[in-house]
Amino acid sequence: MTEPDDKIESVEQGPIKPFLAHLEDLRWVLIKILTVVSIAWLGCFYLVAQILKFLQYPLERSGALKQIGLSKPSEFLKVFGPVDAFSISFQLALYAGLVIASPLVIYFLASYILPALTGKERRFIMPAFWMGSFSFLAGVFFCYYFVLPPALAVSITFATDFLHLSVSFWTVESYISFVTKFMIGMGIAFEMPLVILSLVRFGVLDYAKLSKARRNVIVLNFILGAVLTTPEVFTQLIMAIPLTIMYEA
Repeated sequence: MTEPDDKIESVEQGPIKPFLAHLEDLRWVLIKILTVVSIAWLGCFYLVAQILKFLQYPLERSGALKQIGLSKPSEFLKVFGPVDAFSISFQLALYAGLVIASPLVIYFLASYILPALTGKERRFIMPAFWMGSFSFLAGVFFCYYFVLPPALAVSITFATDFLHLSVSFWTVESYISFVTKFMIGMGIAFEMPLVILSLVRFGVLDYAKLSKARRNVIVLNFILGAVLTTPEVFTQLIMAIPLTIMYEA
């Protein structure tokens, strides 16, 4: 006689621990995460110049600097305050440290969460994790190479040609903030197909509901394009159209 599936799955779960033991495990996980992030953050201070050059590439590729008589991003991006260089280095090193430490951070979190899940849940979460990581990186790559250059070019062109303003510089801090938030936002937006598949997998949504909500989702995609990009139509379309295609697929 076979046992019920739910009983079999409960056997596959990790050992049952008291509440204080879980808190102790969580404390050590947080200590490990803080340690690896701190080490990666300190190590990235030596690479701040290279990281900044990497983030300047979309501006250089946009060709917008030639419109205002400049040839290098370093001539356009300025630092004014006495502590701005330190705060920029701190910010860049932290962003890069989080990216470098993320595999270990995810590993530590998984080692804490996975033992509490059933075998069926673990079999679903691991493929979802890899698909989610790929989708996020695909969104960042798409933004870095195809969205940021025209978005930056349009920003300068809009100021010079439409508003007739003189654009002689941007601050490094505002540029880094815009570029990083833009790429992270696009990476998160590319997670939408995985979120939809997960909701379908757990029975929250079905194909009939998705088909019925098509118009609302298209409007939502354009709202995301307006929020996460510059306030002009071109870059909003560049972001909204791929999101709509992924939803329809």
